[in-house]
Amino acid sequence: MGSAGGARVWLRHKEQLLPSTVSSCDDASLVLTTDYGKVIYLQKAELNGETVYPMHPSSVHGVEDMSTLAELHEAAIMHNLLLRYKRHNIYTNIGSILAAVNPYKQISGLYDSTAVDQYSKHQMGELPPHIFAVANECYRCLWKRHDSQCVLISGESGAGKTESTKLLLKFLSVMSQNSAGTPLSERTTRVEQALVQSSPIMEAFGNAKTVYNNNSSRFGKFIQLHFSQNGNIQGGCIIDYLLEKNRVVRQNPGERNYHIFYALLAGADTDHRDMYLLSEGPESYHYLSQSGCMKDSSLDDKQLFDSVMEALKVMEFTEEEIRDVFKLLSAVLQMGNIEFMTAGGAQITSKGVVSNVSELLGLDCFQLSEVLTQRSMILRGEEICSPLTVEQSQEGFSLPDKDSVLSPCCSLFGLAFEAARLLIDFIIPVLEPVRMASSHSGQGSPTPRLPALAPHPPSWTNSHSSQPGGGDPGATSTLFTP
Repeated sequence: MGSAGGARVWLRHKEQLLPSTVSSCDDASLVLTTDYGKVIYLQKAELNGETVYPMHPSSVHGVEDMSTLAELHEAAIMHNLLLRYKRHNIYTNIGSILAAVNPYKQISGLYDSTAVDQYSKHQMGELPPHIFAVANECYRCLWKRHDSQCVLISGESGAGKTESTKLLLKFLSVMSQNSAGTPLSERTTRVEQALVQSSPIMEAFGNAKTVYNNNSSRFGKFIQLHFSQNGNIQGGCIIDYLLEKNRVVRQNPGERNYHIFYALLAGADTDHRDMYLLSEGPESYHYLSQSGCMKDSSLDDKQLFDSVMEALKVMEFTEEEIRDVFKLLSAVLQMGNIEFMTAGGAQITSKGVVSNVSELLGLDCFQLSEVLTQRSMILRGEEICSPLTVEQSQEGFSLPDKDSVLSPCCSLFGLAFEAARLLIDFIIPVLEPVRMASSHSGQGSPTPRLPALAPHPPSWTNSHSSQPGGGDPGATSTLFTP
């Protein structure tokens, strides 16, 4: 029986199937070592075909496409993913679905220009599984099927959805630049540049550190791209949904607010600090210090600020547009520091903070103070004002409940986020429907028409938001239309 040593088997232990190796075997007992390091001793009386059985060769060696696994159960799927992960093969096909396991490190050569070139010249299945293979298949199917293509990227927080989206856009940008019929002088166009540069802006405004992920997207997005008949990107748009606005005013312990706040404080020079009325660091602001986590060794806030500023300039944001967005962000931070006291109703004790907010937003200081400490309502055509309590005034800066109005800070940040996204959409031209007459005289198929873009849903006052730390807001969808 010694020849059985080293054989690969499945062991059913405590209602779980465990991949295991036979360590020793004799007439009385069997000793197994699971892949997780646990040694199991089994007596002959405990052995049967359901407790221990041989592992199929497809599970022993692993497969690139799990639809070819002979053993289709959860343990075999997880074991196959683990085998490939240990070999730095983070991508695995399941038919037309691509499963990706986040390696949390850089893998040399996986996404370089050589990989882009290689996957652009092969059909799906001819090379090992890769996100570039999916992108290339979608790009090719635009012309093979004369129909729009869609990629849905989903997964739990930290799975790599944001990075996968950037890799898809990177591949499509290269394919667009190298498309047949595009003159050499027109390659690396403004559209492709804007497409790539939009990522750091959207990440800074919509991503934050959570307990599980240091760069978690706190919003879902739908990216729509239009391609010309020559194969180059002509325009597109980004539609966001379910932005977690509540994070602006409260975060769970160990989490941070949105990246852009810390980046602004770390990167703004003296002149900009004076312009935006900023203090030195995040510890000066309640909205940034309340969770107890203001810095993270894996996040470089100064570098992020530089990346955002570079992206804004490449995308030709005007100085006025940049200034207005940053003033909104500074106003949000300042509003979190407004304090109240009771004196015949709520009274503001931090007059200097209110003055700063008024200056940043272009509001009258007295009127802003009234709005924060009084409630007005129209009764029989007459406006009646009543003072608020301290608790009611503070409620306006805390998380909204079903009976209260959305916090003005949440609304202001939503405004800044939406402004950045709309400006990106303006830079990445959005094509109107174009009807192209067929060049055929009654023969063959007509040239495909460019479909219309879905209208932008008005989201300046979007009140849908998930609770802080309550999981990932959603997936990313990318639609490619010919």
